Amino acid sequence: HMKSWIKLDNAAKIFPSVSSKYRSNMFRIAFSLTETVDKDVLQEALNLSIMRFKVFKIRLKSGLFWNYFDENKKMPEVVKEDPFILEPLEKYKSKGYLFRVTYFENKIGIEMFHSLTDGFGASQFLKAILYEYLVLKGYDIDAEGKILFDLESAFEENEDSFQRLYEDHCKTDYKENKASHFKGTMYSDNYIGLITGIVPKNNFKELLAKFDCSYTQLIVGTLNYVASQNMKMLKKKERPFQVFVPVDLRRKFPTKSLRNFSMIVKTSMKLDRNKTLEDYIKESKEQLIEGLRDENLLPRVLGNVKLEKNFILRIVPLFIKKIAFKIGYNRMSTVANSICISNLGEIDLPNDMKKYVTKVTFSNGVSKEAPINMGVTYYDDKIYMTFSSSILERDFQRTFFRVLSDLGLDITLENNDLEE
Repeated sequence: HMKSWIKLDNAAKIFPSVSSKYRSNMFRIAFSLTETVDKDVLQEALNLSIMRFKVFKIRLKSGLFWNYFDENKKMPEVVKEDPFILEPLEKYKSKGYLFRVTYFENKIGIEMFHSLTDGFGASQFLKAILYEYLVLKGYDIDAEGKILFDLESAFEENEDSFQRLYEDHCKTDYKENKASHFKGTMYSDNYIGLITGIVPKNNFKELLAKFDCSYTQLIVGTLNYVASQNMKMLKKKERPFQVFVPVDLRRKFPTKSLRNFSMIVKTSMKLDRNKTLEDYIKESKEQLIEGLRDENLLPRVLGNVKLEKNFILRIVPLFIKKIAFKIGYNRMSTVANSICISNLGEIDLPNDMKKYVTKVTFSNGVSKEAPINMGVTYYDDKIYMTFSSSILERDFQRTFFRVLSDLGLDITLENNDLEE
């Protein structure tokens, strides 16, 4: 069982120190169902699931030297989805929890603070809640081993897998270049606009065969190409355009951990109007493959762990650390990131559950420096690409989808612009 409080994992240490109302470090996964959501049944499903996912039944506390997680004695409450998605978690509204489970008409969503887990952990939790929900509704569901249950004994879920990878002799120095950033008119009230492009999977696969690349490589190449065609949307154009791609390290280093275990790989390009889409896809593919090599990935992972093991940092009071982390995070992430694309991959539901779920979307928070980000999921026979944006202008997103549709993709667009 969980010790009454656990240290934050490596990635989690940074987020609480660097979050603000402009950068909530939240992300969201939403399932659309074939029927209207029953709030009371959803609450019951959450009650059952949180007792199973003890790793999320916690609250964030500030100690003298570190933020830490402490068991949350209260029960989390489901809330009606607010049109203002991905708002920071007000402590009193979420009873100290670092996620919120939401419902609206036929949608069930989870908004998760990145300090708690990454997309993989959150999707496992939401799948379990949905399973309990459908069973409580009286549906007959065979879980097919695709839902995590009752793994109280699985201590590993709570493991900080970063620590396990750490070896003192690893080389951990890497520098981040500053990137160019989107400029635009910020929504006055921290609203986040979403646009989702939905494409049949088979349709997309033909394209991947044509360019000989993966989904992520194609999307990253297209983002780079679109930026090169829309340079007027960028400030500090002389800097490289840098696309951040979080990678789920579980695929490379097996672990059952449900805590943060992802790392950023990036492409960095000097934009050039005369380069073709094909050039950008090829170059993105090369850079991503290069970044994923162990010798390139591990130094970054371990650089973070080293920061934490650093004795001086361990004895400095928290408020000073917060300042240090803000400076470090700014230098490493916000200043270096033009746009982030987070691909959650396949949302693999049991067949009995698929009957009730029509679509799955994943959206990423945004920040002042990176006002446009993208989340991708595959579900059933479709691919969902969701841009989140804190600026009004839509030229970049429109061009992106136009370029893909010119390549022969059949795209359906949906957005949340003032729809509620």
